[in-house]
Amino acid sequence: MKLRDQNILVLGAARSGAAAARLLRSRGARVTVYDRMREALDALPDDVARLHGGEPPAFDDYDTVVASPGIPLAPHPKLISEVDLAASLMGAPLLAVTGTNGKSTVVALAAQMLRESGLRVSVAGNIGTALCEVVDEPMDCAVVELSSFQLEHTHALCARVAVLLNLAPDHLDRYGDLAAYGAAKARLAELQGPEDTLIANRDDAWARAVAARSSARLLEFSTTSPLEAGAFVDAGDLVLAPERETVLRLPADALSPAARTPLANALAAACAAWVAGATPEAIAGALRAFEGLPHRNHLVCTRRGVSYVDDSKATNPAAAAASLAAQRAPVVWLAGGQNKGLDFAPLAEAASAAKTAIVYGASADELAGALAGAVAVERADSFDAAVERAAACAQPGDVVLLSPACASFDAFASFEERGERFAELARALSC
Repeated sequence: MKLRDQNILVLGAARSGAAAARLLRSRGARVTVYDRMREALDALPDDVARLHGGEPPAFDDYDTVVASPGIPLAPHPKLISEVDLAASLMGAPLLAVTGTNGKSTVVALAAQMLRESGLRVSVAGNIGTALCEVVDEPMDCAVVELSSFQLEHTHALCARVAVLLNLAPDHLDRYGDLAAYGAAKARLAELQGPEDTLIANRDDAWARAVAARSSARLLEFSTTSPLEAGAFVDAGDLVLAPERETVLRLPADALSPAARTPLANALAAACAAWVAGATPEAIAGALRAFEGLPHRNHLVCTRRGVSYVDDSKATNPAAAAASLAAQRAPVVWLAGGQNKGLDFAPLAEAASAAKTAIVYGASADELAGALAGAVAVERADSFDAAVERAAACAQPGDVVLLSPACASFDAFASFEERGERFAELARALSC
């Protein structure tokens, strides 16, 4: 991509937009950054022009327009994504992961497997660091988490290894229906060529359908069926057989709790990392040692025999249902926040795994209605009150599980802030 002396507009001044602006300036482009909020522009470099207001400037005034993922936009010939910009300037291959749930865990696991194999790895994307931020890092591979927002306007990013995890209703407030949401994520596979590898979840209908249209080499993973080529579970063992010959067989019980919750994540990461150059020994070592990520089924503390588990990242019903199913003790469940246009009715079946559901926040009434008859439901006036009530309800041996099924934005800036508040309140309880 020609950048020197090009007139480029960046939409959004948050993490991705700021990283894109810095990268573009380092390549000699003339950069203008637009954001609705004037204060969002304050941290930008001095040599970047700044615009703010209700509407972005006309795209025709610029050679290229770089979109930050948080801004919903209609397609335009000059519009590219921040990850497209970064990928066009990277010299290392990409291992990219998308899907509704499990992306960050698979990225972190795969990166650990590759690092333990002696490779230099940069981790970026939706997991926390903008891809533009790591373009100039020395690396053998970039392991990237990609959301539907990041893939919407992507046209040139080509992942050497792409992983399709699953599709469940999410972000329907932006997409309107599941088909449009799934189509955005499918871009990752559609941009691959015959020399690339696509790793798809055999147990997920969306992933199978996207894989059937792909021109890339296909490997699959499954927790329910033996496969000719890929990763699967057999007689309680994780089996990695990407070339129709077993290269790793490991008892599932040997995996760390974070690596086997759920086991599909371990299978996907093992398969992807092997294709990207990880050794079987390093894959096995990472699966045994993986400690998990913050706010993903993370044990915060134990108070009076009650375990407090932070799964604040579960921001949709499918993720919350999986979290409930993963618990091995009676559950007092905390759910609530801001709905993303999703149907809570499917949570009723999963809720039967809990002894009590305590709902809070903007979606409290909607959740209570969906869960009525499936589990005992209590309403709390605030998040803090919900945690206090959960502590009062729980008995020794129980789990108090924060798995909200909702976004955090009715009360918190992010799911991380919500999880940190949960941990703070839990740790403040008397032992």
